[in-house]
Amino acid sequence: MTTLVGGTFSRMHKGHRILLKTAIDTGDHVIIGLTTDDYAKGNKDYPAVPYRRRMEALRRFMDRYSRDYEIVPLESRRGNSDTVAEYDCMVVSRETERSALDINRRRIANGLRPLKIITIPSVLAEDLFPLSSSRIVSGEITPGGRRIKPVRISVSTRNELKINAVKGYISTLMKNTSYRKFTEYDLPTEQPFGDDTAKLATQRAMKGLDDFDYSIGIESGIIYNPMNQAYFDFHYCSVIDREGRITVGVSSGFQVPENIVALVKRGRTESEAYLSLHGEADIGQSAGIVGKISGNRLSRGRLIEESVRNAFVPRFSPDHYPELFSPL
Repeated sequence: MTTLVGGTFSRMHKGHRILLKTAIDTGDHVIIGLTTDDYAKGNKDYPAVPYRRRMEALRRFMDRYSRDYEIVPLESRRGNSDTVAEYDCMVVSRETERSALDINRRRIANGLRPLKIITIPSVLAEDLFPLSSSRIVSGEITPGGRRIKPVRISVSTRNELKINAVKGYISTLMKNTSYRKFTEYDLPTEQPFGDDTAKLATQRAMKGLDDFDYSIGIESGIIYNPMNQAYFDFHYCSVIDREGRITVGVSSGFQVPENIVALVKRGRTESEAYLSLHGEADIGQSAGIVGKISGNRLSRGRLIEESVRNAFVPRFSPDHYPELFSPL
């Protein structure tokens, strides 16, 4: 029984260690295809560590866990994996899964049984982007995934409450961050209804992306619930990353008083409606309507932060969302 692993292994990091440990744990003889200097030079966008140094680092790691392995030069993406019948298994990352599937197609065409493919879970850096040698070499992250260069985040809003809510939640995920309050956007309405709420949150985020790592747009809107024939206020957060992937989160909702809904239907925002009825201005910049009607048991800031948290949920486990994150 033989298990295959391949790669350049320029900077040994957590993802590499999981890949190799998974191969060892199959209990088979492990063959590690280590790309040659010529291959790395022609296929990597960063200068690779010389082959001998990469091989020595691999040996140091492998010797801690196994003696049943060998390291062989890899001159091409497939090596001889599509022509040798004795191979049984291949361990790959999400990023290299496509190559493994191509190898199996070629093996079948050559009259060989396909390899068993074991795909390790995605390994993320602190900023929730994949940990990779190229990012380590560029100085963006450490081998452990800590961000060296600040994570650049743009928030499309004119409301300081939203900025603070975003900072409050993201500080629990990432320590090295910088923020821009982006205000150069125009939207068709200040008070969205129904499905327009999520659309406008995404439009906000798209307008502020530029070259930032993340761009965030947040909208609150009124949604009709036919079950009790009432309107509810929800916050939608849309997060777009530098790869163009969009994730959306929604806060819990609260029922909006009918007199406020009536004024909103006539063209006012919820804050303007509250001012008209109760004489308090800029309610949306503080605890919000929910703060008043809940006796400060809940605040708008907490609802905004909840929507931001929920928008990041798919990014914690991208393997569960292949339609958003699959490289295939």
